[in-house]
Amino acid sequence: MKTGFRRTVGGLAALTLAGALTGCSPAASSSPTGGSPTTGASPTPTEAAGPVESLRMAIVGDEGSLNPYTYVTGFPGWNLLMLQYDSLMHVNVDGVPQPWLADSVEVSDDGTAYTVTLKDGIEFNDGEALSSADVAFTVSYFQANTQSRFTRALRSVESVDTPDDATIVFNLTGPNPSFPLRTLADVPILPEHVWEDVTTPAEHVFESPTNVGTGPYVLVERTPEQFYRFEANEDYFAGAPAVSELLVIQFADDAGTVAALRGEEVDMIVRPVAPEQISILSAVSGIKINQGPQYTTDMINYDVTKAPFNRIEVRQAISLAVDRQDLVDTVYLGGATPGSAGWIHPSSPRFNDAVETVYDLDAAIALLEGIGATDSDGDDVRELDGEPLVVELISPSNNSLRLRVAELVREMLLEAGIDAQVASVEQATWEAKVWPDFDVSNGRDYDMAIWGWSAPVQADPGQIGQLVHSDPAIGSLNLTGFANDRADELAEELGVTAEGPRRQEILDEMQLLIAEELPFVLLLYPDGAYAYRSDVYDGWQFITGLGIVDKTSLLPAEARP
Repeated sequence: MKTGFRRTVGGLAALTLAGALTGCSPAASSSPTGGSPTTGASPTPTEAAGPVESLRMAIVGDEGSLNPYTYVTGFPGWNLLMLQYDSLMHVNVDGVPQPWLADSVEVSDDGTAYTVTLKDGIEFNDGEALSSADVAFTVSYFQANTQSRFTRALRSVESVDTPDDATIVFNLTGPNPSFPLRTLADVPILPEHVWEDVTTPAEHVFESPTNVGTGPYVLVERTPEQFYRFEANEDYFAGAPAVSELLVIQFADDAGTVAALRGEEVDMIVRPVAPEQISILSAVSGIKINQGPQYTTDMINYDVTKAPFNRIEVRQAISLAVDRQDLVDTVYLGGATPGSAGWIHPSSPRFNDAVETVYDLDAAIALLEGIGATDSDGDDVRELDGEPLVVELISPSNNSLRLRVAELVREMLLEAGIDAQVASVEQATWEAKVWPDFDVSNGRDYDMAIWGWSAPVQADPGQIGQLVHSDPAIGSLNLTGFANDRADELAEELGVTAEGPRRQEILDEMQLLIAEELPFVLLLYPDGAYAYRSDVYDGWQFITGLGIVDKTSLLPAEARP
């Protein structure tokens, strides 16, 4: 076992990755874009509502049986899953991981080992005690039985030691500054006595719909394609939940959830509402909108291995020709932040303010003309190397906002003489073309695409290397085929550099490199806007990068991290 532990993890911005990004409190009175005031900001802890008997929540789509192998999507499946399970750490309102099941978390001087001490007296909801053996079992089980999210999160764990019932030592293959956020605050701890005989977890059917975890809620009833019913775990170690029962009701589409909220058939909508609904719903008596930075992204991806995107001047011209503020104002009605060409959110302390993101159509045209891209036949589309600059821009048909972004981007690029013809495709087709089987080593089959990453990719600055490294083993999120020797060097160094001045220097240089080379074009960062009936429950808190759909929103104020 490695020794020499000196640094405590939890509450230190230097050792937590998501939370340091904004410092925006849940009770902030203005939007992160500097626009109109945020409607219905989260209550401060002293304002959280008292006990509520029942709360009805609206979702779109079935999320499976909600155990760690059968929940369907990252959002809201993971959020509902984690009502029943806990991780060793949990993020606070600023997105900073804090000890949760853990009483303390310490990291070795060389960053290759984390020692976790469990809180005393925690039990699973079937009465069995939680111990270090359950944590060690969880690691080995996810490593042996692939579950994409959690197996990936545990990839850097070489071995686990359990010197006693309350202590776990994670021995890593190398320094991993992202470990608190991406592993300790993400992976649900499984009860060994329930899962040890489950040999095919993705197919296993438990005798009861109840999933055995340590969480604040127990799933007691489920009717597929209709609803879930959770009951509060009154013996929850952090404190009895503020809401006794959750009824999660499935609707066919977003319009149905909005109608149900207005008609008082549900008390909150799990997914963020569309920008045009914010002012409408805010005007309804009893309804509030809780809005904040979600760290999701809208961006342009292109295949940089083929013409014309293999020319840096074309990529730079595309970035210059796109009016990001217009996209924010027109599509998101101000409820977003214009994208930084260097990837990292401008409100983050990790942001390099030397990065300039400019809209300059004349400069875009000059770049294209400088490489010989001219309109020789007067059809308003330039030709480069004898070929017209006509490309296909794909966007998912089930996302009206991204489709509208695609249409506006096309109009903007046409002004520069690039014809990006929008193709609306099914989500499965869109994913298969850009990210076949979710494995970048399989290549890609598209020209351009409107793409977007969920909040964790933006929330963890350490993942910037995965977006640009040329080796698929490291650049697992490099969907454009970008290859640059310096980017590879920086990504590799970032992956093993602990928090401190050098880590920020690497991030600064990577942002400048991305803004110059443009392996992708970051368009904007949408806000999350959540609608709920404050006359039923007003205890929702907005967690930076996560939103309000989290177990801590349903706990008393004093129980929150």
